Amino acid sequence: MVPRRLAAPREVVLGGALLGLIALVALHFVERGSYWDYSEGVYALTAQLWLHGADLYGHVVAAQPPGVFVAGAGLLAVHDSLEWLRLGVGALQLGAGLIAASVVWRVTESRLATLLAPAAILLTPWAVHEHGALLPEVVALPFLIGGLRMSVEPRWALGLGLACGVLPLIKVPLVLPAAVLLVMAVERRRSLIAAVATLAAGVLASVLLGGGQSLWREVVYAQTQTGHRSLSAVAGFWAQGGWNLLGLVVAAGVAWALRSRSRDPRLLNIGVVLALAMLATFATNLKEGTSLNIVVPVEGVLLPLALAGAALAAQRGGRRLANGPLLACLVGLAFTLVQTASLLGSPTNPAVFLRPGSRPAWAVTETAPQLRASVGAARACLPGLAFGGPPLVAMLAGRRMPDDQPDQFITRAPVLHAVRAAMALVPSCL
Repeated sequence: MVPRRLAAPREVVLGGALLGLIALVALHFVERGSYWDYSEGVYALTAQLWLHGADLYGHVVAAQPPGVFVAGAGLLAVHDSLEWLRLGVGALQLGAGLIAASVVWRVTESRLATLLAPAAILLTPWAVHEHGALLPEVVALPFLIGGLRMSVEPRWALGLGLACGVLPLIKVPLVLPAAVLLVMAVERRRSLIAAVATLAAGVLASVLLGGGQSLWREVVYAQTQTGHRSLSAVAGFWAQGGWNLLGLVVAAGVAWALRSRSRDPRLLNIGVVLALAMLATFATNLKEGTSLNIVVPVEGVLLPLALAGAALAAQRGGRRLANGPLLACLVGLAFTLVQTASLLGSPTNPAVFLRPGSRPAWAVTETAPQLRASVGAARACLPGLAFGGPPLVAMLAGRRMPDDQPDQFITRAPVLHAVRAAMALVPSCL
């Protein structure tokens, strides 16, 4: 490994943070008032109910571990509004981008690549699609990329363990990348002890919150009962995810090919293995209810590798900018940004964002005017009736959902048939 201990220049750090902040604010206002992902409403309304005293994992059913609800309730405790919640979650994405910039600098010492990383992590296609949404995959980003950064430094062994222990408390399948980081960590033993202690403390707190039986029943057992997709449907999901990740995979592949020129080959190697582990989480698409928002953390891990690939290729080619590896990286990154532009420019029909041959899909669920109309219709429901439509609309309209259950999907599981029956007894509109 080439000796290096220099920190990134202050102007690069500040410039990257400023560009990232500009991207964050721009995306927040471009997508303001629109509705992209049904699951956002489920987690946001559940977090709001819990903040106001609801019995999480008791009366209120929740299909995910408590991490996402802790993050949501913490943000809503500052200001109880969807706009603030989205801005706060967007700040978590920006935080992940700042950590990614540190990864890029350590691997390449490239000023330009480091400068661009914080904004770039906000501008990948699925990061834009899910921007600011309270989802486990988005909340996990800073812990995932932070774990990558800490994995190569002994002084951060306990921090790595904390991050790896938190990941499964946000979403259970994230135990796989957490295990990869722990196995490849430079201080494996200390990190593993810290991870186990963190996970155990989180599980104990969750058990005390709602009871061990309820936690297992809702977060694990019910998830196995929601049904499975056909192989043809799964193939469509994977093809779409592969299309959106193609450019980043190409550029990350260049980084791997040029790893001998890296300033920190160990960090680059861990990043590549972590990216492979994240790609393996696509297997969760076999289960009904798991959407392509799982692409967000995959993009997040691939992005610093892709920027590193471009930087290493440029350094390898000296002043010859038209070298093959660099062109491959630039084309891959440009392809990724074109997909993002397609999504932002035509949210109701993002043609380039969609894989070739795809029917219209993955578009915005409701534009800002449509969402305002839906909220108005929900508010017009007769007083005393519950609202049986999307949970995000219920949250914005200030309406109760049937039996105060935001997660209408997980209650399809047979083990939760009593919850479903109680919901059906509540008079509701829509």
